Amino acid sequence: MTISLLVVEPDQAVRDQLRFHLHKNQIAISVLYSAVQLVSRVERECPSAILLRAESPMTEAREALRQLRLAGYDMPIFVLSSSGEIVDKIVAFELGADDYIVDPIDPHELTARIKRAVQRANRSLCDAPEIREKVSFGSYQIDFAARRLVKNGCEIPLKSGEFALLKLFASNPMRILTRSMVNSQLGRAESQKASLDVAVCRLRGVIEADPSAPRFIQTLRGRGYMFVPSPEPLPSHSRRDGANHTALFSALRHG
Repeated sequence: MTISLLVVEPDQAVRDQLRFHLHKNQIAISVLYSAVQLVSRVERECPSAILLRAESPMTEAREALRQLRLAGYDMPIFVLSSSGEIVDKIVAFELGADDYIVDPIDPHELTARIKRAVQRANRSLCDAPEIREKVSFGSYQIDFAARRLVKNGCEIPLKSGEFALLKLFASNPMRILTRSMVNSQLGRAESQKASLDVAVCRLRGVIEADPSAPRFIQTLRGRGYMFVPSPEPLPSHSRRDGANHTALFSALRHG
């Protein structure tokens, strides 16, 4: 799987150097010169990871990092800076950075860090759900070990592909799953986006009361999907509220 890395770096020489090295290691990069438009860029692009340049006073980078995490994006984010001050590192981690890298860094080490972080992020989507207890959503119950979906005591037949998709969604409630992440976990080629739409549509036909207005498997335009196990009626006017899942989802859906 090719990793897509969004690099926020104002220095063209650094961007060119990164592009040359990362391309040789199957990491495709796109660039942004400033962190000001980072959130809107991620909404359109949804990269596997982000490398974010942050230099004193770091206001733009910190605000962009904060907004990304509040919006629910959980891809690995690496902060790259010439500052080795402990306070700068602590603030970056508190705002949601996964790693803080001080210049200069060997490109081979950077590549290894990026690959490892993305692999761990993808692997965490489906970490041993079979050992978990049964999961309920709405009037349904999923028995991971027995590979069964039950509604009001009656088993709902699912094909193996449908169960695998439901298992992925149910194992990651209230989390944005990009199409690339879903395809990767299901062993689908990146070119199979159309077939993923069909698979999601079929699963909705099984579990949704009204597949044309899905409540459990929500589509986030330009971002992917989110599984909402306990959906509530969405307000007509929503706002961002990181302390409340329903409000957060509503903001993601309409923002």
